[in-house]
Amino acid sequence: MPGRLLRNIPIRRKLVLIIMLAAGGALLLAGLALIATDLRRFRRDTERDLSALAEIVSRNSGAAVIFSDRAVAEDTLAALEARRPIVAAAIYKEDGSLLAAYRRPDSLRHPLPARPQPYGTAFSGDSVTAYRPILFEGERVGTVYLESDLSEMYSRLRVQVGTVVLVFLLAGLAALLFSSGLQRVISRPILHLADIARGVSESGDYSIRANKEGEDELGRLVEAFNEMLGQIQERDSELLKAKEELEQRVLDRTIALRQELAERQRAEEELAQRNAELQRSNQDLDDFAYIASHDLKEPLRGIHNFSSFLLEDYADKLDEDGRSKLETLIRLTRRMEDLIDSLLHFSRTGRAGLEMDDVDLNEVVGEVVENIGINLEESRVEVRIPRPLPTVRCDRVRVRELYHNLIVNAMKYNDKPEKWIEIGYKQNGAGVPPALYVSDNGIGIQEKHHDAIFRIFKRLHARDKFGGGTGAGLTIVKKIVERHDGKIWLDSAYGQGTTIFFTLEKEA
Repeated sequence: MPGRLLRNIPIRRKLVLIIMLAAGGALLLAGLALIATDLRRFRRDTERDLSALAEIVSRNSGAAVIFSDRAVAEDTLAALEARRPIVAAAIYKEDGSLLAAYRRPDSLRHPLPARPQPYGTAFSGDSVTAYRPILFEGERVGTVYLESDLSEMYSRLRVQVGTVVLVFLLAGLAALLFSSGLQRVISRPILHLADIARGVSESGDYSIRANKEGEDELGRLVEAFNEMLGQIQERDSELLKAKEELEQRVLDRTIALRQELAERQRAEEELAQRNAELQRSNQDLDDFAYIASHDLKEPLRGIHNFSSFLLEDYADKLDEDGRSKLETLIRLTRRMEDLIDSLLHFSRTGRAGLEMDDVDLNEVVGEVVENIGINLEESRVEVRIPRPLPTVRCDRVRVRELYHNLIVNAMKYNDKPEKWIEIGYKQNGAGVPPALYVSDNGIGIQEKHHDAIFRIFKRLHARDKFGGGTGAGLTIVKKIVERHDGKIWLDSAYGQGTTIFFTLEKEA
């Protein structure tokens, strides 16, 4: 706060005011300390004097208390009239009754204690009281009470305060006179330096220099200021030169950038054209896969039907080897049809659009488990869901198919007597999509086959082993994950089980 008040005052006045405040503050603290010390001493002296006076009254009152001589006791107290500060006094008997009392004429309304209090001296408000025992031949026979006002202390305090104020004013005047002359020693070089800085700022001429008047801190400040002006002057000339060079370089760079921009624009146009060609090529491939898989089924179905007719109509005319070959042909046509169906389904998975929505995976997994519940019971497979699954944004139909393929695979490729499938997720942190997984305790997958299982029509076992199949299930699963901008990977130990992890969205 003091710094804020002094912020806009001229430096001459600041120096004078600082000197006066420092001197005045020191004098004020010294005066207050002197007054406080004197007041403590006065209180101590007052307490000691009142205790001594009470002791004298106590010694002179012993006989009067023993004989209950009120007149003698009152005469003893009347002698206190010579002590102006004594406001009241009293002598009490052993039983606490009042024997004699004294009141200063100007304080007759001042009440006396009804009974004596514990012995000692105490300050109370604007007075000090003392209680002392009255002894006669070593035995306590009564109590003396004295009360003194503090008028002398207040008078003394007023005199001291007046003295301190007078000294404070005289010292402030002297400090003002001395500081008014001494401040020029500091303010003159600073003001000169301020004038030079203002002139340099207004004219922009960095060749001006300030005059150095001494070797003190202000002299070093002026020297540093002149050195700074020299550096600025040197840098100013260098900046002018650099500015000219920079303008030329900017001009050259602008021409180069225009040429580069033209080349980049041509490259972007070429890239856009190639992207369009690539999209058309991909679309043609999807259309070809769809049409080929769809159109191949018709002649294949004819081969299957004619083979069945031959086997039914000419079974008695064919030998064992002929019937076996026809059965093999029928089985191969059925497998070929399954492969074409898988290819057609895979093609549709890549072609169909996604209907994105916030999907509760608990409902999706519940529907899948309910649909294949009979197969799970027949295979004696326990389905575990350790905790509720999250809600993610995805295509409900595609994700249901994804879970169906993973659960069916986990059920098929399991040779353990006690089979189980675990469905859950791992949350890896904020901004990271949950890693969903389907785990089993089945036959496992060797590490060298971890990538191969996602290729279409790739089976790691014999055609009819573990319930058969086309080998397209995991390929379709991977396609669904990729359509959701996710990723898929697995963790497997051969002979112990497999865990397939996947995400359904990119990391934030």
